Amino acid sequence: MSTNQERRAEARQRLREQMEAQARREKQLKIAGAAVVVVVLLGIVGVVVWNKAEQARAEEYAANWVTCEYPAETPMEKVDPAQFEDQGPEVVAEAERFNEQIDEIEETKREVEPPSGDQPRRGTAEISIATNAGDIPLELDRAEAPCNVESFVHLAEQAYFDDTECHRLTIGEEGAELSVLQCGDPTGTGLSGPGYSIVDEPPTDLPVAEDGSGMSVYPRGTVAMAKSQAPNSAGSQFFLVYEDSMLPPEYSVMGTIGESGLEVLDEIAEGGIKSDDPMSEDYQAPRRAVQIEKVTVGAQEGLPEE
Repeated sequence: MSTNQERRAEARQRLREQMEAQARREKQLKIAGAAVVVVVLLGIVGVVVWNKAEQARAEEYAANWVTCEYPAETPMEKVDPAQFEDQGPEVVAEAERFNEQIDEIEETKREVEPPSGDQPRRGTAEISIATNAGDIPLELDRAEAPCNVESFVHLAEQAYFDDTECHRLTIGEEGAELSVLQCGDPTGTGLSGPGYSIVDEPPTDLPVAEDGSGMSVYPRGTVAMAKSQAPNSAGSQFFLVYEDSMLPPEYSVMGTIGESGLEVLDEIAEGGIKSDDPMSEDYQAPRRAVQIEKVTVGAQEGLPEE
């Protein structure tokens, strides 16, 4: 039988063991708690780092790519010539001629689907326009008008411009300084396009005309998109500037014309136009018909990696 001294010793031993076990449990809980805190902190840091990396990737993508809008083209509608009888027979005849052009457009128009997906914000494209008057090389720069350049390249690759006529030639005069050859309408009427339009990308770095008119100078050697006075109305028509021209800064600049192409344009301009009468069917039509035989897309450089 244990003595009182032995029982007290055993009790003290059990107490020490209980205290040591409690201490171990508390230590383990502290270690576990610290581990949880570390995991949580690491998770927070990881989320922050991931978010910053995602933001950087998004910013890099936005700097290299753009989502272009190509809304459906508004169709042309006929007019009622009778509404213009009080303005004289010439205006009535013009209205009738307009309706005839609408019929012609329906018979000869070419419609294609617009480009899809995001488009590069940078990079150049070499273009060769083969005409019956000679070759006109272009260098298009996406940085200036990425959506318009992509559309032009897209149409060229689908042979949209092949076997079409340049329908308009303007001869710059004092007070009306516009010297361009306009092309890109397969119907030859100047009223048609590919079935879609392009959002404007107006230039921001053109010289301002010195006459106080508020116009900008489109320098000789510029290639730009043609449009109506309505915003976002460009389609397939483009113009080639062979002498400095004054225009509102609303026409998207796509790039430049090579020197050999300017020589071809100078020769076309020297041929003159068929008529300078706005009421004539031949108004501003090149006297020597300019036929685009083929538009070829050459090297494309400086594009961002996909």
